[in-house]
Amino acid sequence: MLDRKTEIIFKKFQFKLKLKNQIIQYAQTLYHDLLEKNSLKNESPYLLVGICIFTVSRIEDQSTTLEEIAEISHIKEEDLRKCFEMVFDEIQKSLKGV
Repeated sequence: MLDRKTEIIFKKFQFKLKLKNQIIQYAQTLYHDLLEKNSLKNESPYLLVGICIFTVSRIEDQSTTLEEIAEISHIKEEDLRKCFEMVFDEIQKSLKGV
């Protein structure tokens, strides 16, 4: 379950990027997984939500760009890129365990 602030952030991204509910739900699952692993627990919710949405968009062949995520989150593309690389590494480690 998401806290109210994080829920609002997800809705903001969904509205501005015109994303399907399926992508948002998948991104929320990834968000929960990252928080459970404590790998990015102290990061900004805007950073984490943005990266989760970007990651899922890449997996689902959605045309969301880091520039769009940066515009909505007000976080530098460079910081988003670094975080994306960390998240993608986590995903790959998880998949190797399957």
